[in-house]
Amino acid sequence: MNCVCRLVLVVLSLWPDRAVAPGPPSSSLRDPRADLDSAVLLTRSLLADTRQLAAQMRDKFPADGDHNLDSLPTLAMSAGTLGSLQLPGVLTRLRVDLMSYLRHVQWLRRAGGPSLKTLEPELGALQARLDRLLRRLQLLTSRLALPQATPDQPLVPLGPPASAWGSIRAAHAILGGLHLTLDWAVRGLLLLKTRL
Repeated sequence: MNCVCRLVLVVLSLWPDRAVAPGPPSSSLRDPRADLDSAVLLTRSLLADTRQLAAQMRDKFPADGDHNLDSLPTLAMSAGTLGSLQLPGVLTRLRVDLMSYLRHVQWLRRAGGPSLKTLEPELGALQARLDRLLRRLQLLTSRLALPQATPDQPLVPLGPPASAWGSIRAAHAILGGLHLTLDWAVRGLLLLKTRL
């Protein structure tokens, strides 16, 4: 029996590629459209969560008008630019903007004050989903061998809101800006998927 085992090993060593059983395909060979589909699903889900949390904020803390926060990214893309989108630029810009929103949500959770403590579970879930989407976009960027995203400007520390009303206005601004960014991202990613 021992001789038979040795003989099998010798024969297998003559064809090393036959000695390894075929396994599932390598993740690096995965179709980028599948990764993009996954990113679109996560983005849509996060968009729905953001919409729901923004509605909760409006119900709990009605605040008419536009709310701005100078430290938030400005939406660099418009519906008119959708036709000229290129994958590297979209993924890079989207990741930079979403990293900024993640930082702002973290800040809001820390510095939002007692008024926003009632929304802590929802803000925590939003932060976790945003982090998950960023990791998915990072994976897609790596698989496509695209340049890594870095912020355009150095990060300025976010100071505490001036008042309880200031934290509520900041929350409205963050959720409103994130909603617009995610809405644009879903449209842009779906369009880019058709070009892969």
